[in-house]
Amino acid sequence: MTNYPKSLDHGSLTQVASGVHCVRGSFGMGPGMTIGRTMTVVDTGDGLALFNAVRLSESGLAELDALGVVKHLVKLSDSHGIDDPFYADRYQPAFWSLPGAKLDKLEADRSLGEEGPIKEGVTVDYGDTAGWREGAYWVPMGGGTLVTCDAIQNCADTEGANFLGRILTSAMGFKGGVVVPPMWRRFQKISGARVREALSGLMDLKFENLVTGHGPPIVGGAAALVRSAIERVSA
Repeated sequence: MTNYPKSLDHGSLTQVASGVHCVRGSFGMGPGMTIGRTMTVVDTGDGLALFNAVRLSESGLAELDALGVVKHLVKLSDSHGIDDPFYADRYQPAFWSLPGAKLDKLEADRSLGEEGPIKEGVTVDYGDTAGWREGAYWVPMGGGTLVTCDAIQNCADTEGANFLGRILTSAMGFKGGVVVPPMWRRFQKISGARVREALSGLMDLKFENLVTGHGPPIVGGAAALVRSAIERVSA
């Protein structure tokens, strides 16, 4: 197997809802700075789908394999993907991405849109912005579970971050529970009503649970928190 970025510290797979798990890991953001990140694993009925891939250790991969066979790899955002090649090589899954996504070393063989890796799943595409391509994915498990990447984050704790990461992420606005982070808005060059327009596809979705690309999952009452986060920065 090719040399890929090594596995960093991570926790165990945790159940969010029936058929939905997540694992919290780490990412080297820059020299001396580590932040937390989160991978979501969904049982599609014919295998597993990975969202916001985080490379796991050998023991973590054994946990993953115990859940089922990885059949789908899903890229929700141009901003995440460093560990996609590792999983593509190891499992040879179908690789899903939004139309126009930046894929670096991989080629998507499936386009996220009306079709997706999960029966009854829904793709929410944030559309063309000045920054990177990004979307979210809704699955019916657990009364509805929304998987996001960077646009919606649950900044409820700093698990996975080192001291510098904790200080700098807080200073950059990654705090306060469910948020539309200032950095995301700045890179996308949107503010006010334009934020609500980009994320409008999330406003009327019905879901109980939320797993974001960073931070802990929310089980129960997640839709109201997401709507509130969008409304706070859309005035």
